[in-house]
Amino acid sequence: MLTRAMAYDRSSAPKNCRVYGWHRGYNTDITIETGKIFLLAEFSYDLEKSNAQTFNVLDLVGSGLVDTVRLDFTSNHGSPSHACIYRLQVHGHEPTSILMLAT
Repeated sequence: MLTRAMAYDRSSAPKNCRVYGWHRGYNTDITIETGKIFLLAEFSYDLEKSNAQTFNVLDLVGSGLVDTVRLDFTSNHGSPSHACIYRLQVHGHEPTSILMLAT
C-alpha cells in the first residue's frame, strides 16, 4: 500500500477484506477433499498503521490444506469506482506428513 507521502488520494485502498482458501488437488499423490472453501481471514486494512500489515488465519480453519487463495474486498476507504492493491503475500508451510492431511 502507498504511504501518504507517495499517494495524494488513498481512498481506493481496501478497507474490509476476506481471504478464502481451498484445495484444487493438482499435482498431488495424496487423496484429500478438494473444493471445500475455507474462510481463512477477515480483517480491516488500517490506513493509520504500517503499509505492510499481517493478519492471522482464523482458528476455525484448523489444519485444512489449501493450494489456492482468493482475496475479496467488501469495502474500500471511499473510492466509488475501485479498490487498488499492490501486493498480497501468503505465508504458510507444507504438510510434513500424511497424518497432518488426515486431521
